[in-house]
Amino acid sequence: MTTKAVRIAVAGAGMIGRRHAAVIRATPGCVLSAIVDPAPGAADFARTLDVPLFGSLDELLTIARPDGVVLATPNQLHVEQALACIAAAVPALVEKPLADTLAGGIRLCEAAEAARVAMLVGHHRRHGAIMAKAVEIVGCGTLGRTGGNRGTGLPSSSRPTAARLQGTADGAALTASREPADGRSGR
Repeated sequence: MTTKAVRIAVAGAGMIGRRHAAVIRATPGCVLSAIVDPAPGAADFARTLDVPLFGSLDELLTIARPDGVVLATPNQLHVEQALACIAAAVPALVEKPLADTLAGGIRLCEAAEAARVAMLVGHHRRHGAIMAKAVEIVGCGTLGRTGGNRGTGLPSSSRPTAARLQGTADGAALTASREPADGRSGR
């Protein structure tokens, strides 16, 4: 018995959309079905991948409905485009942030739940080198027993200049700051 490949379209031909397209193409059982992007450069990208290009998500959903869509578009379009996918009963992976407002996020989640259409928020950093190192450090026991972990990405201009391992009543906490290790502000 042969299994039909899952046809996934990517909306947004920018850096993140291109990464999604590459992963889809490299994943057995998946096929990149289309690129959606109105920008002039998207035509060349779609042509190099030998997939059709659509100027809008509505056009894609009307003409060549895929099995799933990756929305790697500007943040302010996420809710509108995800709602279009829900209306067409097409599951979607929405790059973070899911919505640009709390109200939009709630509206989107309620619509997906009511229609029983799967929506997933993309969080690609989970598999990045920085997170892999953090998982390694926590896993090897250097920090002791951990009860919970939370991470925040910092833009390169805000990278910490010092990190400290501090003992707490419940174990240890790794903190990062822009202050030099000697405690002086450096300002």
